[in-house]
Amino acid sequence: MRLFSKHFIAILLLLTGFSVFTQEHEDLCQQGDNYLKESKYEDAINSYSEYIKFSPDSLKGYIARGYALFFLKRVDEAINDFDKAIKLDSMNYKGYAGKGAAYVFLQNSEEAYKNYAKAIELNPNDVVSMGSLSVILYADGKTKEAFDMLNRAIETDPGNADSYRGRSAMYFHTGDTVKAFADINMAIELAPARVEFYNLRGALYRECEKYDEAIADFNRALELDPKNAEAYCRRGVANLYKGNYDDAINDMETGISLEPSMEPLINKYLQEAKEKKTK
Repeated sequence: MRLFSKHFIAILLLLTGFSVFTQEHEDLCQQGDNYLKESKYEDAINSYSEYIKFSPDSLKGYIARGYALFFLKRVDEAINDFDKAIKLDSMNYKGYAGKGAAYVFLQNSEEAYKNYAKAIELNPNDVVSMGSLSVILYADGKTKEAFDMLNRAIETDPGNADSYRGRSAMYFHTGDTVKAFADINMAIELAPARVEFYNLRGALYRECEKYDEAIADFNRALELDPKNAEAYCRRGVANLYKGNYDDAINDMETGISLEPSMEPLINKYLQEAKEKKTK
């Protein structure tokens, strides 16, 4: 909010009071941002909602609350907030990008594509939307267009690690392991503290039957995040293929205890490890 001067009769009092009032509102938004980074989404929503009460025409308030709602899977409410942001400023790309993410969650690829494309039209440097749009294109069987979109993202911002990660996954799925490793290595070079990058490279190594290298990457992921369920489960599968059945069982059971939703994905490997251990 902009600080407006008052008439001189009580200028010091009024200006001081208004400054505090304004700062309190901005602090609410910052508080929401902090909660969002900490994955405290309900707290974030409450802070943003309070901020919006005092600043009902604030674009950033609706966009930020929209993402907090999205992370809680309250997708219809999130779309409503993104729509409010677009109504306030139809030229701001962030509202469209948010709607794109929401429609991906709803598995409405047509609406997701439309909104991501609009975000990129409004902001040709929006490499995040380019990456998301490439996934939609790839899933729709438009492989060339998907690669073209990621190539554009990398040309636009060569320092964006996620673009290399996305292209790495696509190269691997299309059978080009050399380029897949080149891209994930670049992603790690750009962002060496990103746990998910080591999990991806470890998965690539495992598919190539390079189990020691895979386990080394999963170990690194767990050094960065000791409670990363995916790293435990993936390391468990690598240990299974190496014949380290006790380690495999321990890793997979630990991963499932940390993230029970992974059990359907990992259970067949866990049962295989237990069966082979008893032979």
